[in-house]
Amino acid sequence: MKILAIGAHPDDIEIFMFGILCHFKNKGDSVNLLIATDGSLGGKGNKENLKNKRKNEAVLGLKYLGKPLFLEIQDGMLGAKENHYFLIEKSIQNVNPDLIITHSSNDYHSDHRNLSKLVQNIASHYVPILSCDTMMGINFVPNYYIDITKYFSEKQKSILCHKSQNPRRFAKLAKLMNRFRSAQCNAPENNYAEAYFFNQSFPFSDIRNILPESPSLRSFEIETLNGFL
Repeated sequence: MKILAIGAHPDDIEIFMFGILCHFKNKGDSVNLLIATDGSLGGKGNKENLKNKRKNEAVLGLKYLGKPLFLEIQDGMLGAKENHYFLIEKSIQNVNPDLIITHSSNDYHSDHRNLSKLVQNIASHYVPILSCDTMMGINFVPNYYIDITKYFSEKQKSILCHKSQNPRRFAKLAKLMNRFRSAQCNAPENNYAEAYFFNQSFPFSDIRNILPESPSLRSFEIETLNGFL
């Protein structure tokens, strides 16, 4: 199976999609990585230097999964030009994926939203598209949870590769977010999960058979008039 992960910025795949991609990679699936913008607004100073630095950080951060392809669209301008549609369309066609993972159309970040809408318009009629979580779950209600516990330490390492982005802050946010998503499933303590949303649309209604496992549930008791069940 061919998976295509599309992130808006050089660290988005690591923060939001890394765990599920590890599942696919270790299952033997083909994992393809696409980064849309150059990330040049993610810091102060010379934008060209920052762009090159962020590109190198992404290559290092995604080393476990593979080598990313960079479209290098100007940061903050994703979707502003007609050729952005064709750049993304061509990239999707080159991979011909069985599943696309990208941002949510309700994301707090305009680049994330614009990328999601472009991908949906281009490909939703011929390939299922899975939307990843937003930072701290803002405007996001998932319907799929993926257990990433055994890949969580590798995910943290990948985020910390982005030295230009105050990565410890994002590593802490990812830890909190992934622990919370696991807790929503009543999974055991110290487990981690990523959350996703799949919008059922023609011709795809159910993609559970191609996704990794959800977190395992721990046992719990319910108090009734007759004692605990």
